[in-house]
Amino acid sequence: MSLHKVYHRFSLFSLTPPLLSPISLIPFSSAPSSFLSPKPTRSLTPRHSTPTTTLKSIKAMTTTTSSRFHNLVPINAAEDGASAGGDNGSVSSSSSAAATTTTVDDEDSALGGGYRVPPPKIRDIVDAPPLPALSFSPQRDKILFLKRRSLPPLSELARPEEKLAGVRIDGKCNARSRMSFYTGIGIHQLLNDGTLGPEIEVHGLPDGAKINFVTWSNDGQHLAFGVRVDEDNSSSKLRVWVADVETGKSRPVFQSPDIYLNAVFDNFVWVDNVSLLVCTIPLSRGDPPKKPLVPSGPKIQSNEQKNIVQVRTFQDLLKDEYDEDLFEYYATTQLVLVSLDGTVKPIGPPAIYTSMDPSPDQKYLLITSIHRPYSFIVPCGRFPKKVDVWTTDGKFIRELCDLPLAEDIPIAFNSVRKGIRSINWRADKPSTLYWYTSETFIFPY
Repeated sequence: MSLHKVYHRFSLFSLTPPLLSPISLIPFSSAPSSFLSPKPTRSLTPRHSTPTTTLKSIKAMTTTTSSRFHNLVPINAAEDGASAGGDNGSVSSSSSAAATTTTVDDEDSALGGGYRVPPPKIRDIVDAPPLPALSFSPQRDKILFLKRRSLPPLSELARPEEKLAGVRIDGKCNARSRMSFYTGIGIHQLLNDGTLGPEIEVHGLPDGAKINFVTWSNDGQHLAFGVRVDEDNSSSKLRVWVADVETGKSRPVFQSPDIYLNAVFDNFVWVDNVSLLVCTIPLSRGDPPKKPLVPSGPKIQSNEQKNIVQVRTFQDLLKDEYDEDLFEYYATTQLVLVSLDGTVKPIGPPAIYTSMDPSPDQKYLLITSIHRPYSFIVPCGRFPKKVDVWTTDGKFIRELCDLPLAEDIPIAFNSVRKGIRSINWRADKPSTLYWYTSETFIFPY
């Protein structure tokens, strides 16, 4: 059945002649403006007209109205034409949609089908470099301008990461994942009148270098920092560089290209004005362990303690023995004492060292490490912890404490693990330590 026949039945022939006389018909138009604001027309059946004239007017109106729909076709014909890819001669929205789709496809093809780039005005605002970070020398006579990007590149956010013991590790650079970085270092002299001297740019770095962990030497004459370049799997790891503050010339501190920085926990610290204690990746470390197809055994958790303590919920915990091995693989460090002339001396055996702190007189080292047994319900900050004192030339002095696994710390406010904590050097003494000790008190009600 044709659409125009249905329209005629319901609009004209279903009406009786007495009802047609007061109707004022409006010429049909497909234009939206005519539909929204119709023009007034003269009634086809005025009061003084005769029935014969009325019938003639109806016939004329019928002819005029039907002529407005000369492009209409039956529904099944329209469906057949659409399925066959034909055109029924009418102005349809599919043509404009196809044109719009073609335009969008052209834009996508011009952009390579990837991310959309905003207009230049918006892009310039987003990519405008932010103010540099500042770092003063120990003598407060020089200042560093650490230049950085406004936003991290998508390649940094998309790098894979390992979630182990509450720590997210970037296995490619053997450091924490999604680290921010600096793109350049400028050195300024602070003049007596409060102004800045001319900038000395740190030069000699590889192109595209990403800089981390910028540290002043104790005398303010040198800088130490980590550098990585994402060219291949080896160069994406961090290397330790040093720079002369007066000239801005930089170079790697290790002469061997096979020594990389392990920055999962600590990274490096100045022992004196010419020596650095560095956390390095052990040279004997091979490839990362492979996950076994079959677990070594079932997961067993026992609750045999007399005093049950509620434990908080943590994320990124160890799940099985494979995670334990992978955590040890990335976190194990070999401490190395290196001087600016390239002399290298290992300090202690490889272990998971979490902090290094030299004494004020630069004779002793306070070194903290964690060890097994690990836990599947708490992060690495509550693993067994050992604190030792070494001399700066690598001689072991004594063990201060070896704290057990702390899975029973209450969730109450200000709860801490049992034993000594917060061990530090006194700044007013050459080599004196102080710490806090937690004790259990029972208050009577």
